Amino acid sequence: MRFYFISSNYHEISHYYIFLLLTRGGKMSGEEMWWERKIAKPAESEPESEPEFGSEPESEYESYTLSESDSDTDVVVKQERMARLFEPDTKHTTEEKVLLGLHIVHCRQFTEYDPKQNDFVCTCFCHFNIAFFDLDEESDAPHGLPLQVQTYSDWCEMADASVNVISLKIIRSDVGYPINVFGTVLARDEVDYKCVYLFRRERDDPQCITKSRNMLTLTGPRRGFVISDSMFFEINLKIKGDQTSDDKDFSKGVIRHWRVPFDRRPMITHLLSSWRSIVELALSPITNPVAASLKVNILSGPCDVPFKSKVTARTIGNIENPIILYEYDNKVTWNHILIEDDGAIVLTRNLVAVPVPSHTVDDDEEILLNVSFIAGNGKDERTSVTLSYPEEEKVCNHGCYELLVKVCWTGIQDVPMRGDILRRWTLVPAGVLAPAVL
Repeated sequence: MRFYFISSNYHEISHYYIFLLLTRGGKMSGEEMWWERKIAKPAESEPESEPEFGSEPESEYESYTLSESDSDTDVVVKQERMARLFEPDTKHTTEEKVLLGLHIVHCRQFTEYDPKQNDFVCTCFCHFNIAFFDLDEESDAPHGLPLQVQTYSDWCEMADASVNVISLKIIRSDVGYPINVFGTVLARDEVDYKCVYLFRRERDDPQCITKSRNMLTLTGPRRGFVISDSMFFEINLKIKGDQTSDDKDFSKGVIRHWRVPFDRRPMITHLLSSWRSIVELALSPITNPVAASLKVNILSGPCDVPFKSKVTARTIGNIENPIILYEYDNKVTWNHILIEDDGAIVLTRNLVAVPVPSHTVDDDEEILLNVSFIAGNGKDERTSVTLSYPEEEKVCNHGCYELLVKVCWTGIQDVPMRGDILRRWTLVPAGVLAPAVL
């Protein structure tokens, strides 16, 4: 005889589900999967008749042809497919089965129905086992050592590859323009897979998007990324409504970026189509990277008014795709501090990964970073400064300003994968299709 415990308490559901995983050898029957969905889903949203579980579909990728009137059944079918994909492997130990069950429970917490994709997607990073992993914890990994003090062994431990995040553009809005967007965009790399924020705005401080291909004003990263295989970008953006209850999901999902060795493209783009938008993430791969942390001080010129210019950075091999470090916009930044008391311009981004040239090609090549100041008066007046390692500062004149550009050169150290992280990669249910946009 089977007993089914009907409860609206999420923790009871989770414990019940893990209990089934353990007592059924890590698997649930079709009927049990249906009851598990019935517990987690309000009764009024169930189909009028219970689905039959006489046979399993021939393939995980079986397609279904349903009419518009079968929308409720469509939801059930997609849930059944997801349940099959999340079946744990029976070869695991009891402890591993518990971790697998907890992973599944957490994944379902972040799984939502995306009307744009017409499918259920996991909107958070879940590519390794996330049981007992704090998805909200920020990375506290430090910067590498200054290049001047690095030893030969330190150079040997440097990362082979990194990326610069060039931009995140709103390609399409299904609700038109203008819109006020808030939320988060973050990255997770191989250092610790913790949050490295690139965009973080609260509801009372949204960014106004006025037209297609507008860029979000990015504010990170705070350290250089390490990528030997792949890294992840997690997007969670909302549209601000008149009231909190009127806020709408705008873009949600995970983008996985794979490193492609010997890829000479200066820029790689990824599209995420979700909810009410299409967004484009543009990345620039960097080989043998070091980190350049920048600071710009006003030596002479008006400090009591905003610095009405744009500051960009370019690296060798990617001159055509500048990284915007600062851009004056009266509508966006008027209430923000733009110039510190010491005359430093508050850059929205200040760290750039710079490639170390291969001396097997040209011994005269240097570690170079180009910083440009572009006037905002419509005349495209430009002042460029090129810093080469080991230079740490350079003075330039831009309009009525005398500016001091400072750079701190640090290493981006490779980090061996920790044992607990490696184990998480091995504890993912067999056959799971990663719910990410590649």
